[in-house]
Amino acid sequence: MTVSRTLVGLGVSPGVAIGRPLVVENRPLPVTRKDIAEEQIEAEVLRLRASAEQAADRMMELTAHAAAKVGEESAAIFQAHQLMVKDPVLLEQVEKTIREQRVNAEWALEHVVKGLLSKFKRLGDVYLRERQTDLLDVASELQRNLQGRFGPVRGQSGKGDAVLVADDIPPSQAIQLAVGVVQGFASEAGGATAHTTIIAKSLGMPAVVGVSGLVEAARNAPLIIVDGFEGHVLVAPDEALVEVYRLRAEEHRRRQQELLQMAHLPAETTDGKSISLLANVDLLHEIGAARAAGAEGVGLFRSEFLFLQASPDLPDEEDQFRAYSELLEGFPDLPVTIRTFDLGGKKLAQEVLGNPEGNPVLGLRGVRLCLQMPDFFRSQLRALLRAAGATGGQLRIMIPLVGNIEEIRTVRILIERLTVELAAEGHTLATGIPVGVMIEVPAAAMIADQLAREADFFAIGTNDLTQYTLAVDRANEQVADLYRPFHPAVLRFLDRVLGVGRRAGIPVSLCGEMAADPLAVPLLVGLGLTQFSMHPPAIPVARNLIRALSYRDARRMAREALTLGTAKAVEEYLLERLSGLLSHLKVRFSL
Repeated sequence: MTVSRTLVGLGVSPGVAIGRPLVVENRPLPVTRKDIAEEQIEAEVLRLRASAEQAADRMMELTAHAAAKVGEESAAIFQAHQLMVKDPVLLEQVEKTIREQRVNAEWALEHVVKGLLSKFKRLGDVYLRERQTDLLDVASELQRNLQGRFGPVRGQSGKGDAVLVADDIPPSQAIQLAVGVVQGFASEAGGATAHTTIIAKSLGMPAVVGVSGLVEAARNAPLIIVDGFEGHVLVAPDEALVEVYRLRAEEHRRRQQELLQMAHLPAETTDGKSISLLANVDLLHEIGAARAAGAEGVGLFRSEFLFLQASPDLPDEEDQFRAYSELLEGFPDLPVTIRTFDLGGKKLAQEVLGNPEGNPVLGLRGVRLCLQMPDFFRSQLRALLRAAGATGGQLRIMIPLVGNIEEIRTVRILIERLTVELAAEGHTLATGIPVGVMIEVPAAAMIADQLAREADFFAIGTNDLTQYTLAVDRANEQVADLYRPFHPAVLRFLDRVLGVGRRAGIPVSLCGEMAADPLAVPLLVGLGLTQFSMHPPAIPVARNLIRALSYRDARRMAREALTLGTAKAVEEYLLERLSGLLSHLKVRFSL
């Protein structure tokens, strides 16, 4: 019988989820070589074959589920995996290695896969090189079965009454959560601005990350509660606690509905300062939620999520054209800012990069990756230009991870050339599409005055700006306590960039998670930010807060905050000044 207990982590998406735990183990266990005796060989081979049969059965289930939920094209991915898991090229080599070297199946599998991957990388055919991801997926499934671990959630059947419990949840898996399999999640890994966390917020799904010992504690629990407000995970709670949290969940839903009733009201301070609230959009089905929340356009569409949804394939020009057109049509007469592919880093795409990087966060990602792969980038820019012309929408193209002037100049030249090319093909095109840059590395913040001469707008990405300014990996739970957006260095960068934007006469928005932090909103307003972009569920809360705020007081708070020497001092000062207001507005927050 599972003992009732409460585990503590970091609440990253508000709300309460109650349900049976759906346990998933994604982190690979280390594989060590174990020599086996002659008489153990047949048993080891049988164990490998049983793992393959189990994997094939699972692929069959996933194929049927994908066909029913998302169509035959996606189902074909799992059909290919099903064939590969039975492929004698793979299994016979593993079996041969077991027999000849007298080793355990786990090590033999890893040894053979490494050899095949090496051959794939030497192939000249791009399609064959890209199939290495299929091989890695199949090998992971086989290895997971051999180790007796729980498989991934993608495609798993369910009625939405489960809570996902995992050691780690990659973005490519989190993006599958929108189909209604689970109602919330908790993980051992992750941070406040990890990409999986961002997806949870976009879906309005309660989430807690950084929960040590979670998988083992919840493995056999009949029920768990995820409290995204307090950052608690309650394992096997008694009925009285369940009832308390059910009431809390209902209160939260009721409060959200009340806030949505004010979506038509302007986000304006008590002394007349007007603020624009835009939406961060990851998935196209969020369009309705963003409009219902009163979003005045899209401040950030993360186009790389089209890639994650299509993985292991690449979305082609037509796929992207349809997606961008749907987004622009969803916000007629409103600005729609689409960020070009920000792949790389922790969103490492094997299909694009081929070889893993030793330090991906400082490696080939964002605009760097796009400029090194012109055909890949060309298809996206063509799709964007076509969509703007076909819909008449107010497209804005945003370039991520810009660190020098040459990058934005190169992108502009590419856009000019593709415009001529598309016009020659007879496409209807829009004119004067704004091209802006994300300010998310210290170099960009320091040369913001020069970038302002090249860019039509700025968008401050505080997630990466904080990460790079403080040299703290934002997805690393071991240094999560050092990731502090209120650090004086970050605030000074914000003040600098906003000042440059005002003097240059170009719009400046902020689309990082800081924009939705109730404690940060008054500070940002006081620093002069007039365009916020956030996940749709946060827009009603921000509107309510801004409408209760005095711009004069916000400016005083910002000036005082800029004089303080530590992130803790800034947080405590803001908490002291705002606790009464936040309590009155029934806004939940935590430090």
